Amino acid sequence: MTKCYFELRKQSAKGTDSLIADMMRHLHTREYLGKTLVICEQPSVVLSASRKQWLKLARTIQKQRASTLNADKIIKYAHAIAHMQHLQFGIKNPLDSPDSDIYFLTPQQLIVPPSHCMTIYVTTPIAQETTRALLQQLPDSSLIVDYNHGSWEEFGLSPKQLLEQKVVEQWKQTIAFLKLNDIDIASLSTGDIKDIKAMDDALDALLGVSHPFLQVANSFQHALEIARPLRLSKETRQEYDAFSLLAHRVQALSLESFTQRFLETYNEDDTFFLYEIARGALQPSASLAEIINYHLEANRTNLAEALRVFYIGRSFNPSKKPI
Repeated sequence: MTKCYFELRKQSAKGTDSLIADMMRHLHTREYLGKTLVICEQPSVVLSASRKQWLKLARTIQKQRASTLNADKIIKYAHAIAHMQHLQFGIKNPLDSPDSDIYFLTPQQLIVPPSHCMTIYVTTPIAQETTRALLQQLPDSSLIVDYNHGSWEEFGLSPKQLLEQKVVEQWKQTIAFLKLNDIDIASLSTGDIKDIKAMDDALDALLGVSHPFLQVANSFQHALEIARPLRLSKETRQEYDAFSLLAHRVQALSLESFTQRFLETYNEDDTFFLYEIARGALQPSASLAEIINYHLEANRTNLAEALRVFYIGRSFNPSKKPI
């Protein structure tokens, strides 16, 4: 049997609506992981209420997007909204409807779980035989979120706190790697990341060790993803965001295979690292050659060369504002 985890959870107020609202808020932190299964008694009713809460969350993010002028936050919110709007809710068995993203099924419908189902919400009791059959088909590190507070240890599951501990352990290894390269992540995590030169210096250093850095970044990102949601202090969250920004930039400017996983945390677009330069030391009309020379003069040879290679054959307009 694969290694699965459980979280015993309860809604903050009485009533089915509050349970569903809590469930959708929880799911919002894990929506990029894979497919989701909601085990309930009335799938159609729960689906309808869940979709209502999901749309409510999307509207909240739309308001946040409309209320900010911060370019990276606008991109982040737009990315999140688009993803939320494309998720498909369904009440059919995964064998009959493989394209759904969130399934609402009764315990009696649990023939097979959805493929790559990383999150299962349990809102009604399940027979032991059904539970065992379900757990045998789940991927490694999947999470059971139980609102009934059943006894999952007897099935060999571990509490979610162990996943959260792994994040702390991975972060210690990440900090150690950054220190070896003379990077203090705390000094870069000011929220809006105002110290552009320090960020560029860090990026230049990491581009010189891009492959081992991205291995470290991927390990930490994986631990972070499967442990969500997490309760983090403001300072820790800012450090994680600054690190994700660095990882995305290194990934985008190196020859490593590109994925969207770092965008799901920081949600930056491909040219954001050039907007900052245009707003700061250089004029908005600065050419790519001027930006490269700017970094060469600052002895950021790795960054200058990466920008030159990255933008070969691409149109470049640093004064263009992100959508």
